[in-house]
Amino acid sequence: MKISVPALALLLTSLTLAADRHKPDVDPESQDGILLQRIQQEPAQPRKLALLEKYLAEYPKAASIAWVYEQLLVIYMDQSQWDRVIGTAEGLLALDPNDLDSAHDALKAAEAQNNVELIAKYAELDWDLATRALQSPKPADPEDVPDWNKQMDFARENLSYSEYTLANLAAAQTDDLKRAELALALEERNPRSQFMALTRKPTVIDLATLDPVKALQLAEQGLLDNPNNIDFLMTVADHDMNLEKNLPQVLSYALRILDLVGGKPQPADLSPVEWAKKQAKFTGWANWLAGVVYGKQARYGLSDRHLRAALGYIQENPRLTAAAYFYLGYDNYALASELADKGRAIEAVKFSKLCADMDSPFRSLALKNLEALRNEYNLE
Repeated sequence: MKISVPALALLLTSLTLAADRHKPDVDPESQDGILLQRIQQEPAQPRKLALLEKYLAEYPKAASIAWVYEQLLVIYMDQSQWDRVIGTAEGLLALDPNDLDSAHDALKAAEAQNNVELIAKYAELDWDLATRALQSPKPADPEDVPDWNKQMDFARENLSYSEYTLANLAAAQTDDLKRAELALALEERNPRSQFMALTRKPTVIDLATLDPVKALQLAEQGLLDNPNNIDFLMTVADHDMNLEKNLPQVLSYALRILDLVGGKPQPADLSPVEWAKKQAKFTGWANWLAGVVYGKQARYGLSDRHLRAALGYIQENPRLTAAAYFYLGYDNYALASELADKGRAIEAVKFSKLCADMDSPFRSLALKNLEALRNEYNLE
């Protein structure tokens, strides 16, 4: 999606600060009140700045400090003192967490510094505060309506600007993971944003490096646009398997992964060695998922076939291996009875012993299977 230059220029320049959002509390009999009066009367910016900074240093807890921060922001923005803009905006936001103007000033300062982390932080905050501002009710007093309308216009402009900033920032990232995180931040705020298309680029994400909740969000979102992405399929399937939910979908995803890794060409961003390693990992993992689900469905022959195929790839993962041995033991125990095949019973003993030798939640169940096999088939 392309944004026209005139439209973008309008978007970038139409944001204006609301003046005097916070009022000073002037007591002409007090020292800080006298200083406030001097500040208000001072026409020269350099001297006014010096007086404001003096006030901030001497009266940091005064009732008028929010107004002082507001005046400082205007000057620091005018002088392009970006670090001070951010520090002052943070100070004002600590006093007034709903101050949309401060969030926008901080965003502009972060952009001027080309600081990706801060741009993302303040773009998200800008959007959140603008959304909150738009929820404010229309005032009952007609005299207050014009100012409220200006506030609503300003909030809507901030929504668009922050969305554009997040999308543009995501599109500029060479780090696929960072791009996906920024795209998710925009998606969570407005999945129908006109700028969402900017973030949608083919991507390979190491989901294992993410917080599991965020990895699942990225995978579920990614499958909407890329339903054959094996990383996304595996993340969702493994999550649901761990919770033992949506098992038919887990099986469907596992079988799709097996089809994909078997026939998919090597990705351009992976070397032959890296692709072979990934194929092996996903072949083992997907066969394991399919085998366990088939076992839970009492489809013992299919479970046995997939779990045997998985064994050569999962030996370094004790959790997967112990479960595979248990289900292979149980599959073959059930098949021995169904087929009257003592050979299957011997296989059941073998796999149950392998499971019982491992420290896992399946150990006690494997021991019970061995006892049943001993009683029914006189096998040790």
